[in-house]
Amino acid sequence: MVDPWTLIAAALCGAICYRIAAYRRDGARYRAGVSWLAYLLAVGTGCESLLITLSVMFAKPVTAVSPFLLMVLIVLAVLVYRARGNVARILRMD
Repeated sequence: MVDPWTLIAAALCGAICYRIAAYRRDGARYRAGVSWLAYLLAVGTGCESLLITLSVMFAKPVTAVSPFLLMVLIVLAVLVYRARGNVARILRMD
């Protein structure tokens, strides 16, 4: 049986990846550094979600996710969804 924290983490990682991948610029300025950060964030969360999902499907052992890491993922998911996937808005220091 897989730890419920791990399944929640997989769902959060998938949601973060989806929201960043579905971002539309709509005239926003292109910045290469922010674009690379968004790419790395989408790839990292997407791969983690895929790893956990495939491990569960094929009955492979999955490393447990700490509830504290889950808190970080919740905060990150809220920030990404409030910014509508715009990583530059998350990084802005206004």
